[in-house]
Amino acid sequence: MSEALQVPLVRGGVCSLESADANHVVVDVSAPSPPGSTLELLVANATLGVKVRSCRRLPDVEPVRYRIEGRWVSLSRTQREALGIRA
Repeated sequence: MSEALQVPLVRGGVCSLESADANHVVVDVSAPSPPGSTLELLVANATLGVKVRSCRRLPDVEPVRYRIEGRWVSLSRTQREALGIRA
């Protein structure tokens, strides 16, 4: 992905989709999520979960942002296409 795609979060706000494939994703968000939790995105009019593997504060970034690495939970074909992810 050349430019970060902005994806709305279910709890409000947006995340920046930094990289993604059919199994894993990296997003930047404004609020932290602990490992093991599920971050919920709104894609193609449906909730899409990201199971959080790690969450780190990005240094020297204002306003404060967090980098979350995780895996997709129930990524549908329609959602994959909306995000531009190849199978």
